[in-house]
Amino acid sequence: MSWPWSELGLSGPAALPEIRSAYAQRLKATHPEEDPEGFQRLHTAYQEASRQARRRAPEEPGPSPKAPQSSAQEGPQKLPGKPEPKDPEWDYEELLKNQEGPQKPPEKPEAKDPEWDFERLFAEGEEEAQAARRRRLEELREKNRSRCQQREWEQRKRAADEEESWAAVMAASHALELLHTSGAPLSQWRKFLGDPVFLNVRANLDFLFALEDFLEQRPGLPLEIRRALYLAYEDCNASRYPVYRRLYKLLDIPRQDQRRTARAKSGWRNAWRNYPPWRKAVLSVCFTILAVFVFVGLSASLRTAYQDYAGRQTAKRWAETAPQWLEEDYGEPFLHAVSGDIFAPAADPGLYFRASPCGERSDRWPGYQTNYPCVLVKRALEDFAEERELDLELASYSHDIGSAPGAYLLNLPLLGAEQDVAALGALLEGLSQQDWYQVPLSGPQDGAEYQVQAPVTYTVYLCHKGLAFYEAPSQEGFDTEEALSLYAQAGPAFCRYILDQSGLADQHLGEGAYVLQDQELVELGGETFFQVSGVDKASGQPRVQYLLSGGMLFCLPRERMEEIHSITDLYRGGVQHLQLDKIGLVIVMDQVPGA
Repeated sequence: MSWPWSELGLSGPAALPEIRSAYAQRLKATHPEEDPEGFQRLHTAYQEASRQARRRAPEEPGPSPKAPQSSAQEGPQKLPGKPEPKDPEWDYEELLKNQEGPQKPPEKPEAKDPEWDFERLFAEGEEEAQAARRRRLEELREKNRSRCQQREWEQRKRAADEEESWAAVMAASHALELLHTSGAPLSQWRKFLGDPVFLNVRANLDFLFALEDFLEQRPGLPLEIRRALYLAYEDCNASRYPVYRRLYKLLDIPRQDQRRTARAKSGWRNAWRNYPPWRKAVLSVCFTILAVFVFVGLSASLRTAYQDYAGRQTAKRWAETAPQWLEEDYGEPFLHAVSGDIFAPAADPGLYFRASPCGERSDRWPGYQTNYPCVLVKRALEDFAEERELDLELASYSHDIGSAPGAYLLNLPLLGAEQDVAALGALLEGLSQQDWYQVPLSGPQDGAEYQVQAPVTYTVYLCHKGLAFYEAPSQEGFDTEEALSLYAQAGPAFCRYILDQSGLADQHLGEGAYVLQDQELVELGGETFFQVSGVDKASGQPRVQYLLSGGMLFCLPRERMEEIHSITDLYRGGVQHLQLDKIGLVIVMDQVPGA
């Protein structure tokens, strides 16, 4: 299906009536004001389809005139009146249009205004809109008719209910008057209060107002009758609602009777009365146990609360007392810093330390414990490592504010740190002579010497890559000569550690068939090497020489040592890369045969 028939919804060429009908149907969904472009396409297709339909109308075949019959003898003759054939006048433009087949819609409409029949279009649209409105109004009329009938029925029912209710209120009010005027006994009043005549109007506001007026005009109504009215309304828990407040006030029931009525209405009391004895006993035991647990928990909570309160009070007193005691013992003012047991010297507020109460202060005991000397040692060693650009690691350390480590690991290079070791020994010796290093606990009495304590406890380790070669506890002191001696042996010891951990010596000499002996330093090309010999146990002869410099280990047979004249001679043989714990990567240049 091609244009323009597709635009009109037709399957192909059609007559003018069909084209107009299709155009009218499409026009209902394509309004010129809402979709001007769609309307322009539809109108263009309609004009083209109409033009083609009108052009095809004269070409349709009609009834042909009958030719006059002639006798067979005359032979063929020309038809009378038939004009001579002439050359037709060809309309080439029209023929070309017909040969091109169905026209495609122009890409752009012409600028001139289309010929739209707005009056007819709007008339058709208005007729459809009026029909839709008419149908809608009819639907609303039916709907509203049923709604009005329902409303009228409800109004009639409401009026009947109100009339019936008013009659019931009048009957109940008249019964009250009759009971009072006739002096009816209490049994008759109770019978009336339990009758449907009263129960049906008990919650009715009209009857409530009538009852209030009845009570207000008869203040001397007997208490028994007023109590019966009170019980009748308490059956429905009327005291909970404010609307009955004036009624209860007019009844004026004594408070004792109200409490008795409330107890009688209590559900758990009634249930308890109906329980068998064994159930009452079980419940009594359970409640007793629960009360005991509650009492114990409450006591523990109170005790904990009291302890917290006492602790806060103690901490408050300690924050005020500790700076005074610290100043007396260390000879400088102190400040209470962050929390209850954190303090700092006034001269250095950033130097936090801990001090907590312990025992009673006396001539022989300070009354507290503190790590202030340990913090001073920590500060001194950190300043020493920073000044000499050494790696200081703090061990056995919680890193909490005001705390001090129990061990110090000072990592040194294998060469050239002799002065650092000597300076460290002098520093630790000087710290041990400070007044704060040992705190006097009592003054001289009768010629007696000072009673002192040594609160500073720590250990200093000299290391290389985390491997310690010297240990100095604070109780024993720092021996500088021993530290220097062990430092001189640290290089060969480090080489032996690499050989043991990597298994190179076992590979070269056989497991358990050798000993490693330290040798003197070797100088090659301005570089210093630590030397270790692998000596055979059986013969006592050195078989392999190991040279260590930095992160490189050179393995050579003993007989080739005389051939080594430069560093270049060491870089022969196979290359290995060993990854060892703590020390990391070690590059091995191995010239031992068979390795």
